Amino acid sequence: MLHTKLCELLDIEAPVISAPMGPEITGVELAAAVSNAGGLGIISFGGYPPQALRERIRRLRTLTSRPFGVNILLEGPHMPVPEAAFVDACIDERVPVISFFWGDPTPYVEKPTRSALKFAIKSVPWKRQSEHSLPV
Repeated sequence: MLHTKLCELLDIEAPVISAPMGPEITGVELAAAVSNAGGLGIISFGGYPPQALRERIRRLRTLTSRPFGVNILLEGPHMPVPEAAFVDACIDERVPVISFFWGDPTPYVEKPTRSALKFAIKSVPWKRQSEHSLPV
């Protein structure tokens, strides 16, 4: 089986990461199945209030003892609570991997690192990405 540095970093057996799509497209069952198969299952924060997110994380933990992640949307639809509340919920629940989509994760990167959790940045807004692209 292919084993890479990513596997070592995330404590997974295979370099397979499930995409956290929508609130229920990649639900806790699919994320658990990917983690149980040796990859990294990731759920979306789903726009749920922090307490509901905590419950989803706890449900995921009942389905797998392997590493998993939660993806947090930093920009996009207006949320009724600050983004930091979702990050704090993940840290409090000791989510092994926190990933961020859209927006600037800088204010949140130090928190998981101090808590010995891992984070991944999944998307850089196209403007900043293009600023850092190599000339063609």
